[in-house]
Amino acid sequence: MRFDRLDLLPWLAMATERPERRHPDFLPEALDLRPWAGVLSEVAAAALLGSDLGFPIVYRGAALHFPRELTWKASYPARLEGGWFIGTFHAHGKGGAPSFDPQDLAATLRSDNPGFLDLLAVGGEVLALVRSNPFLYISAHHVTRNPMLLAEPHAELVARHAPTSAPAAVRRAAFERATQYFLERYQLALYRGDPGEPLPRVHTPPGRWT
Repeated sequence: MRFDRLDLLPWLAMATERPERRHPDFLPEALDLRPWAGVLSEVAAAALLGSDLGFPIVYRGAALHFPRELTWKASYPARLEGGWFIGTFHAHGKGGAPSFDPQDLAATLRSDNPGFLDLLAVGGEVLALVRSNPFLYISAHHVTRNPMLLAEPHAELVARHAPTSAPAAVRRAAFERATQYFLERYQLALYRGDPGEPLPRVHTPPGRWT
């Protein structure tokens, strides 16, 4: 069964109960987050310069809930606020990373993370990261001891494509290219676009798992 862009909630229901439904073969072509565009844009606007602001995402009663009274933290239990914890939403403030940064990726890949969907608002866009392979992860112990675990290899990849003296646009492209490496390595799907429109899938994880 494949899902079109308007099947977000049915797909989330299945992906929450059955991890195999997160497999690349079952990923929606787009994620329609328009009903929550107001919340996403409001939080993005509130993010301060150089800061991250966020909270968990809960699937409850066939609907998405954003309990903004709960502050963002490294990990959450599978059951939260009477529903299922499925991921997090946060925003990068002005001057922050242009997409998911190494710390974001390490948090997503923690072995004790029961979620599989992470949303990020930055620069007028919303990005959605789907952890399509539950068997690829990083030990939570290692991430807790060193939240910057992926920062050094990510920085090395950026430097390989753009020196620190390179123009901002070149550095941004190098940053995105470095992040792409980790998306492929850990089979993470990426959706990206205007929050007022369905977010198209811009990266489909290579490889397969059974």
